[in-house]
Amino acid sequence: MKLQISHQTNYYYGEQAQRSVQYIRMTPMDLPHQTIHRWDVLLPKVATNLKDGFGNEWLTLSRNETHDNLQMQASGIVEINTDTERLEDLAHVPYLLFTVQSPLTKCSEAMREFAAPFLQNVTHDSLKTLANELIMIMPFVKNVTHVGTTASEAFELKAGVCQDHTHVFLGLLRDQQIPARYVSGYLYDDTENHMASHAWAEVYLDGYWYTFDISNQAFAPNSHVYVAIGRDYLDTAPVRGVRMGGGYESLYSQVLVTRLS
Repeated sequence: MKLQISHQTNYYYGEQAQRSVQYIRMTPMDLPHQTIHRWDVLLPKVATNLKDGFGNEWLTLSRNETHDNLQMQASGIVEINTDTERLEDLAHVPYLLFTVQSPLTKCSEAMREFAAPFLQNVTHDSLKTLANELIMIMPFVKNVTHVGTTASEAFELKAGVCQDHTHVFLGLLRDQQIPARYVSGYLYDDTENHMASHAWAEVYLDGYWYTFDISNQAFAPNSHVYVAIGRDYLDTAPVRGVRMGGGYESLYSQVLVTRLS
């Protein structure tokens, strides 16, 4: 399936920023699951192109001139294999790294008690059941969490978005030393345009990585474009950085994913 993707992100500052450094992950990964036919990232000036330790494309944008906004536009055409059932492991990233909790995924006692019945005998089916139970008690609700909300906080709220569902699921599995990683990317939805970047979990079972998209109850990446993998949101965030000055900032972001063939 060939997809056309447009991802626009604009930050507006209340005051002039004197300088800033931004780390941008908006380029799809090079994987057997997907072929990048064309991809461009338009930035205010030339950025340095690197790869991080997980193999994610990483643009570093440094601005030493005064500015009151940051505008970014990523777009291109990516073809995905809709028959993909699982992904091969990445040799350069030890899968055991993804058994370690991060501050965003740390498991609470309430989370542990909820998951216990489903993790007594871990199989792909038992994890799908866990994913189904999780969305039942923690439905998708916008604007109740933020990028810094932890798994335990979201679980206590019993609501959240894809990032929160993924953090909770990762926390539950890592608590049992089951390797589970965070994936950010794009989702094609044939009923409506998906207006934001997406996140889902992958679990290492029997030597392969299996998809667990909690928010959509999808267990194969047949509508998913991979942009970055990591331990949690902070490893895969489309934009992270620091600036000197600028005051309060407002954000406008929009993602459009349409099918070409």
